Amino acid sequence: MPSAQMFVRRCRRTCKRARSALLKTTSRYRRQADGHRTPGPQYRAEDQLFPSSLSHVRRSDIKRRGMYRKAPKPPIDEVVSWRQSLKKLQESKTGQLAFREFLRTEYSEENILFWLACEEYKTITTSNEIAIAAKRIYTEFVQVDAPRQINIDCGTRQEITNSMSQPTLSCFDKAQRLIYKLMKKDCYPRFLKSEIYQGLLEPSEAS
Repeated sequence: MPSAQMFVRRCRRTCKRARSALLKTTSRYRRQADGHRTPGPQYRAEDQLFPSSLSHVRRSDIKRRGMYRKAPKPPIDEVVSWRQSLKKLQESKTGQLAFREFLRTEYSEENILFWLACEEYKTITTSNEIAIAAKRIYTEFVQVDAPRQINIDCGTRQEITNSMSQPTLSCFDKAQRLIYKLMKKDCYPRFLKSEIYQGLLEPSEAS
């Protein structure tokens, strides 16, 4: 009969082969998903996503990485203040931009874009604009196979779908809270440890 040591070694080899196969499969699926990814409209942190004129932000002209690199470096004390909370980070336009760049590297940029869209949506005052803007947010972020589909539970997604016939200013509130909670507990702590944030903490050459 095989000894315990032989059994352990055999289990380790099996786990190693399984892990290798899983990594290869994950990499293959990611490449396939990226190949089918539909580019969504590009937003800047300072853009109004759904202004009263309803002139949608253009999809062209904005190079995401270039936009981030050309942005002026914020003061160190402002960058340090972002450690206080996600809310503090979101209050800074530069902070929004840096956080969005980080989320883009994690393939979850839709979270901050959806949150910003909901914030702008809640400022709309006329029923006609509410209906148009709600449809835009729904098709961009909520519906199944949306270009920037957010990760929410089926129940919340269905509630929003049902509300699209007569959307209200609060129809995205639950989904927005879920996405904010996800960013706060998952994305925000990793952002504070990221190269993007740590790089902003470094003194500039001019200082």
